[in-house]
Amino acid sequence: MQLLVCPKTKDISFEVEQGITSFLLGLKGYTTNQDCCYTLEELKDLLNKYPHIEVFILLNKNLFNKDLLNIEEILKELDKLSLKGIFFYDQAILSIHQRLALKTPLVWNQTHLVTNYNTCNYYLNQGVSYALLASEITLDEMLEIRKKTSLNLMVTILGYPVMSHSHRKLLTNYFKFIHKEKDKKTYEITEPVGKQNYLVQEDETGTSFYDALLLNGTKPLFSLVEADFSYGVIFEKEIDNKKLSKIIPLYQKIMKQGKFTDEEKDSFVQEANHILQSDSTGFFYKRTIYKVKKNG
Repeated sequence: MQLLVCPKTKDISFEVEQGITSFLLGLKGYTTNQDCCYTLEELKDLLNKYPHIEVFILLNKNLFNKDLLNIEEILKELDKLSLKGIFFYDQAILSIHQRLALKTPLVWNQTHLVTNYNTCNYYLNQGVSYALLASEITLDEMLEIRKKTSLNLMVTILGYPVMSHSHRKLLTNYFKFIHKEKDKKTYEITEPVGKQNYLVQEDETGTSFYDALLLNGTKPLFSLVEADFSYGVIFEKEIDNKKLSKIIPLYQKIMKQGKFTDEEKDSFVQEANHILQSDSTGFFYKRTIYKVKKNG
């Protein structure tokens, strides 16, 4: 298992110094939920500067008809760069990839929909190479998927989980309505009923909502490594380098060594909780239960 890092700035020198060799990068105009995105020229320059790294490109924007001609040309250009893979959300990317017989591997990345091995196997048969599993399923469900598909699997182990995304500029509209200036990148809101906090950000692609609790995947990481998952993904958004400089070596040690006693695992988890100031394991150990409300 390797670490795959989605950086929060275009300068990846910090991550390279930490020994990171696998990166997930946004492409300007076609990536949502990220603080920085590259143009094609900037991407080429980065690959020339760091020829030893492997790069995945994150194309997770919902495409419109007007985007189709452009995305086809972009996929052709990306196919010339010897990328490790392309994360896709919109089915148009898979369709274009198949029609043009492009060689860059694809990563199925439909956020909340990557939840079962049958669909993983469907995409495997469509020529897809990887899948980033949804953060809403449990560790046991992830391990079951691992046993029943040959698709290379990725799991988010650190970051603020994306709850939803809207194409609308909700923050802009809100501040316009209350006649105030939008002066921050990130806002925090509280759901009145459940008193759950969320982070809200807006960019050129729309508005994104995140869980305000930092996902700390240290505890499940041991099982993921033993089950031979391909990548543990770190989304750096809103995480400072002081924390990253301590948690990355810890994760690298876990991935390299592989086998630990229960006492050693507990020690690593406690250390990670202290570093990150979060013990939130998201849905790794929490089943999502849907209950139909009785009428009358």
